[in-house]
Amino acid sequence: MAKQAFIFWQFNGDNSSVCNFRCDKYYCYGRVKRQRHDWNNQPEKWEKAFERLNRDIYFVFSYGESMIGKGFYECVDMIGKHENWELCIVTNLSQNPQRLIESKLGKDKRVYITACWHPLGVPDRTKEEWWKIFTNHLLLLQKADIKTLVLYLWYPLQIKWYPEYFDWLDEHNIRTHVRRYVPSVPRPLHVKLLHPRLWGNKTYSNAEWQYLLTISTPKSIKYGLKLASPMGRSCSASKDMILVKYDGTVGLCADAENYCLGNIFDPDFKLATENIRCPARICGGDYGLLHMVDDEFEPLPSRLWHDNFVCQVEDLHEGVPVPYKKKEEMLFWLGKLRY
Repeated sequence: MAKQAFIFWQFNGDNSSVCNFRCDKYYCYGRVKRQRHDWNNQPEKWEKAFERLNRDIYFVFSYGESMIGKGFYECVDMIGKHENWELCIVTNLSQNPQRLIESKLGKDKRVYITACWHPLGVPDRTKEEWWKIFTNHLLLLQKADIKTLVLYLWYPLQIKWYPEYFDWLDEHNIRTHVRRYVPSVPRPLHVKLLHPRLWGNKTYSNAEWQYLLTISTPKSIKYGLKLASPMGRSCSASKDMILVKYDGTVGLCADAENYCLGNIFDPDFKLATENIRCPARICGGDYGLLHMVDDEFEPLPSRLWHDNFVCQVEDLHEGVPVPYKKKEEMLFWLGKLRY
């Protein structure tokens, strides 16, 4: 049986997509992302293009804030019509999810939520007020039995708040996923000098590195922390995973999105039948790591469920993440890190 096709669909635009939060740590430094995207109000056209792939599909809506994107619920309803299609939404949960819960996808439990909490990006209210909104919406999803994961960026200026948020999430049995902050976007020299922890080489203190490693798994450490490059490794991108831009252009993944494979609207477009050799220097995305082949780690299952994050905190004990069992391997990676 063919693996479920994994599609990053940028229906909401590219890296500078419309968003209602002000997260300077992401793609657009120092401004709110309000660009209009190219949603053309033609769900039937997109539906036919995806149907031609003739695969079970796991869509991911990321980039910007998907739930305020034009045509969001049209996309949700279109995906919901197909019993073998699922959807994961990356969202700041600023919008009430009740309509999503009541959709066909919600009722069938074929929608999954990655809820990103950004305490430093909240607009026009305090972070405490937005946290209340965020947690209320989390509880709505939990009550509806919608699988939900909270993503927290290990950003130096917001690390101090993590224990407080983690305690609440653990108390309510909501799983968390911590992602390392990588200062990859160019910044002016004066900004780097003023904030060396954000844009310099010494991003974390030794203690912060060690804690980050206790809530990560070896594959995410090896590739997500840039200790090894995926370039040249076998990957099922183009066969089991593609990135589809808002104009239909197809790329490999978020780390190699300019590697054009064609256009989804081309009647002759097909997914590849063989793995590729990765052209990217870093595999920073959770889903990309799932598709990259490394004999040290377990292969991807035949279907891509929401639980298959490579950095997932699996075990909790009294609110504290249980360290990876192979402590000697964790210490090995610690020794390779450059502080």
